[in-house]
Amino acid sequence: MKQRISIFLLFTILLSANGYAQKAIMRLTQQTLMHEVRETPSPLDGQHITVNPPRFMWPDKFPHLGAVLDGVEEEDYKPEVTYRIRIARDPEFKSEVITAERKWAFFNPFKLFEKGKWYWQYAYVDKDGKEEWSPVSHFYIDEHIRTFNPPSLQEMLAKLPKTHPRILLDAKDWDNIIERNKNNPEAQAYIRKADKCLNHPLKHLEEEIDTTQVVKLTNIVQYRSALIRESRKIVDREEANIEAMVRAYLLTKNEVYYKEGIKRLSEILSWKNSKYFAGDFNRSTILSMSTSAYDAWYNLLTPDEKKLLLRTIRENGKKFYHEYVNHLENRIADNHVWQMTFRILNMAAFATYGELPMASTWVDYCYNEWVSRLPGLNTDGGWHNGDSYFQVNLRTLIEVPAFYSRISGFDFFADPWYNNNAFYVIYQQPPFSKSAGQGNSHESKLKPNGTRVGYADALARECNNPWAAAYVRTILQKEPDIMEKTFFGKSGDLTWYRCITKKALPKEGPTLAELPMAKVFNETGIGTMNTSLGDIDKNAMLSFRSSSYGSTSHALANQNAFNTFYGGKAIFYSSGHRTGFTDDHCMYSYRNTRAHNSILVNGMTQKIGTEGYGWIPRWYEGEKIAYMVGDASNAYGKVTSPLWLKRGELSGTQYTPEKGWDENKLDMFRRHIIQLGTTGVFVIYDELEGKEAVTWSYLLHTVELPMEIQELTDEVKVIGKNKAGGVSVAHLFSSAKTEQAMVDTFFCAPTNWKNVTNAQGKALKYPNHWHFSSTTVPCKTARFLTVMDTHGKNRPDMQVVRKGNTIQVGDWTITCNLTEKGKAAIYVSNKTEKVSLNYDAGKKEGATIVTDQVKGKQVNKVLTDYLPDFEI
Repeated sequence: MKQRISIFLLFTILLSANGYAQKAIMRLTQQTLMHEVRETPSPLDGQHITVNPPRFMWPDKFPHLGAVLDGVEEEDYKPEVTYRIRIARDPEFKSEVITAERKWAFFNPFKLFEKGKWYWQYAYVDKDGKEEWSPVSHFYIDEHIRTFNPPSLQEMLAKLPKTHPRILLDAKDWDNIIERNKNNPEAQAYIRKADKCLNHPLKHLEEEIDTTQVVKLTNIVQYRSALIRESRKIVDREEANIEAMVRAYLLTKNEVYYKEGIKRLSEILSWKNSKYFAGDFNRSTILSMSTSAYDAWYNLLTPDEKKLLLRTIRENGKKFYHEYVNHLENRIADNHVWQMTFRILNMAAFATYGELPMASTWVDYCYNEWVSRLPGLNTDGGWHNGDSYFQVNLRTLIEVPAFYSRISGFDFFADPWYNNNAFYVIYQQPPFSKSAGQGNSHESKLKPNGTRVGYADALARECNNPWAAAYVRTILQKEPDIMEKTFFGKSGDLTWYRCITKKALPKEGPTLAELPMAKVFNETGIGTMNTSLGDIDKNAMLSFRSSSYGSTSHALANQNAFNTFYGGKAIFYSSGHRTGFTDDHCMYSYRNTRAHNSILVNGMTQKIGTEGYGWIPRWYEGEKIAYMVGDASNAYGKVTSPLWLKRGELSGTQYTPEKGWDENKLDMFRRHIIQLGTTGVFVIYDELEGKEAVTWSYLLHTVELPMEIQELTDEVKVIGKNKAGGVSVAHLFSSAKTEQAMVDTFFCAPTNWKNVTNAQGKALKYPNHWHFSSTTVPCKTARFLTVMDTHGKNRPDMQVVRKGNTIQVGDWTITCNLTEKGKAAIYVSNKTEKVSLNYDAGKKEGATIVTDQVKGKQVNKVLTDYLPDFEI
């Protein structure tokens, strides 16, 4: 759960004729909107709280970045700290003061605050008891704000059963669960898998692991990463076997699963001293298996077995807690932790509470950290790391709040992030459609898989969300067994949740066709536009990203980049392959801006790290017209992030002009995207200003088929296609003379150094993609206009006719400034529909005026820039 400054959606305000009291265009000067490690307290001074009670967070006394790369072990010193906090109605803290002392930099009051002005302050306490107090900050509790007040940890623990099992199920409900699942095919799948294990003895890790390709690697980072990958294949396989035997026992009470399971687990636990056993995922897997076994088989374990499991939980849990405390709470994102290791430590803590002394501290930290910062890292429901890495968080996002809700009776899914996230699930990857194309490994998400559908199913049940239910039903109609196909997916399978929940899928209600055609997640910095969500075979879709998170973690340097799709298949789409996290192909031809449908400035790309940020300052989700604007004015320049400079040093990345990073020559880059109803036409207008004369390179990429390029009198036509018959025709107009180029090779070729294999067990070969650029002569100001006509075999290309600065497309008229002189401006109208959009940077303070028809009535909107308050 996160809090945010009071948000008044400026794009919905109807202003009077004289209502332009301030400039509509905001020019940001901040080096970054987000920090890798927290640098500001929350609530900020003067903030209007949107959720009562507020959560209090502040920067660490000793900021901690943590591990730089997976497999790279460094000395990790974090001093133990003590903090104090005080909160009151008066700035002198003289009466009715709320106080607390914590070993970490956050505090949850678990009480509703009265409306009005409040003051707060935090202090670091040194070993001699001396307090270093921060300046006093104030915040406001307004009337009628939303409340979300979970029970305190003490209330939670008072309801925690003292018996076992209590994690995977409640002992008091055990027999009922067995009875409910007797004829459940999903429950029987656990039993079948466990039965197979009974007849397959386990070998030692060193006999199982394949290191033939690993030993060939000379780069130490790649060697360690590949070794972890190979060992994980074995450890993860055995985790699935142990978890199957645990669940088979819980579904039958047949002790044969305990006897074989504990024998097998004891062998696995002996692997910890192997030179091949490495990485936090392997350690978390050991902790997870030990927790499940301890809790489920508690009443059958011998004293020695119980001692072995408790020792394993204590050793691994202690390591994870030490890594998290005074680190996790103040990191923008900690990939592996949010994905699964946090969930695993949380369950270990509650499983051993009252039986392992240090579990009391783990429980305190984990529960309060969830209430303070999770489930999402913002409130709009989006996931900044993209779809692939969203899906490795799915078990955590469901199992942790489901457990808390079951124990406490409080509905943790009432956090509005979950209902907002249902829209993220739908819009970022509609049924039978490829992912919108954001974040590492996006290219592998060809259509929603069973874990995504299972997650939407859980959202629908827990939130009674009709849209999530419609998403699930739409997919199950064509693929009724889709959730079975991802049975025992490590981070996303929710089969066990469905076996034990009493909540049903909501009754059939609205369909996806009734949703708005566009959806913007402005805090995350992503959006999509669609023509036919109810029939994906006929859907023309455009996705877009301009994000305050920049390109750190698993995010890419693709500010102001778009992708187009038809029939759920990509056309103009981000290029490159996820060959690694920081290898050369990843850094130069995948994460890099040159791999995306964006702009290069003098051939230079966007910064890596939170410093290379964009944002979405205004947007409109309408019925006859939709609109979003991205601002990447601060995204370009040299890489300055200490974290990414260190990663580059370890991985051999060269942040040089030859590789695409140099002094910033950009002053402004705004990209306006307008959806012309359900025509399949998207209008893209770029306003570009340099600090000096530079070249501007407009990029397009295809990944299935080569592009066709036609250089006409006053436009460049670029035709992209997918293998399903989808077409995107880009009519590209420029204010300056351009030179076109297309290549079918990467800036840096991909290599399969990880020995990734396909379904047949053969090493993957990475195909080339196609890369188009239209580069201007050097100029200080440039404007590009793209009329993007996306459709299938259902109709011919739209006729795009230009006369000066006016372009006609069907019933739509587009007028824009396509010269270097004057202010950027674009006007789009449809006289038949009585719909229009008007933006002129030189008039009405640069506001965008939208006229739409919504449910048969005219709606007028004035859009001005809005910048959310970001917590980190």
